[in-house]
Amino acid sequence: MSGGYFDRSTYAMREIANTIERDIARVFKPKPEKIQEDYWTIYEKDCFGSYHSYKDFMSFGSYEDAESFLLRDKTIVKAEQKYIDRRFFDDGVIFQSKKRYMSDTPDGDQIPVLYSIHHCYYDHYPYEADVLELPDETINAMKEAYRQIRIAEIYATRVDWMMSGDDSEESFRERIKEDLEEFEKEYATKDWTFLDDNDE
Repeated sequence: MSGGYFDRSTYAMREIANTIERDIARVFKPKPEKIQEDYWTIYEKDCFGSYHSYKDFMSFGSYEDAESFLLRDKTIVKAEQKYIDRRFFDDGVIFQSKKRYMSDTPDGDQIPVLYSIHHCYYDHYPYEADVLELPDETINAMKEAYRQIRIAEIYATRVDWMMSGDDSEESFRERIKEDLEEFEKEYATKDWTFLDDNDE
């Protein structure tokens, strides 16, 4: 017999520690080159409380392209100044519908559906890339979480073996001490950037 008093729950503790270890290793993996996004898109505000992409999400290479596309709908025109002044969007230039009105407007206001052409520019990793970025303080906290879970696993395993009749009380105390000393040496020299292929 090899334990069983805790119904093999100690294996779950190791799996949690291994998952934390894998995530830390992911942080240190070389990162792919970022993709630069720079495009224009159109937002529609047909509800007072929120706005969304116009039609299905579309991107345009320039402001002029987006404006030209939007104004193909002859029921859409440049917005009146009073709607621009109310800052429904962060962008200053907005457009309005001549036929459609927002729902859920306060105090019975009748506000036309509004549109904004928005400039999007940001860098990001390829969407399929397995990238994890965490600050040093978070990584350090995760390392300590790994350490504490591994120590808890050692204690639980030794209690498991004693209560299952595999170890005597004296052996239980000796083996806890040995296991903890061995683990602390391992932890002190641990290469967090390395992950055995068998662990992935």
